[in-house]
Amino acid sequence: MVNMNRKGLKMLPTITVNDEKCKEPISCRKCLLICPTHVLGLGTDVGPQKFREIDPSHFIVRAVRFDKCSGCMDCVNVCPQNAIRVSFSGGDAR
Repeated sequence: MVNMNRKGLKMLPTITVNDEKCKEPISCRKCLLICPTHVLGLGTDVGPQKFREIDPSHFIVRAVRFDKCSGCMDCVNVCPQNAIRVSFSGGDAR
């Protein structure tokens, strides 16, 4: 499913993850596993930590390939914390 505007051009999504709701992305990972185009990725909210272990609370989910989003909304539907929102310009957020 590709989201198109009235002129037939593909609309890029805005994908946001609420970090306050997504507290344990490492143990959950449901959105990461269900995305058919691997749009979401796991990163940290701290800079590179060479030779240091990073506390799990610093990991976050982010859209890293939003241009590949098909608009299937699987990530939104699978998130147990309702932390993911996907919207397309001129459209409603889900």
